[in-house]
Amino acid sequence: MFEEIFGKCIGVRILEAFLKEDNRDKWLNLREVSRQTKLNSGTVSRSIDELVKNRMIIEEKPSNWVRIFKLNKKNKKIQALIEFYDRIVNK
Repeated sequence: MFEEIFGKCIGVRILEAFLKEDNRDKWLNLREVSRQTKLNSGTVSRSIDELVKNRMIIEEKPSNWVRIFKLNKKNKKIQALIEFYDRIVNK
């Protein structure tokens, strides 16, 4: 949905996966994000770092080998994107 509006961009695809209502409060690992976005896990790993840096996605490292991510719903930009996403999906 967002790609139709904002164009094809890896960051947009990743964000949209987290903006889906079922995923907003879930911790997702790289493999799950890759599966949902249909992107290579290496591509997701490199691209998600920018979203973490901009505090749109929260990252946790429960072990040295595992990275998990969650939407940062305290971020004002994310709050606006959730509202926008809900309006365009539910219209």
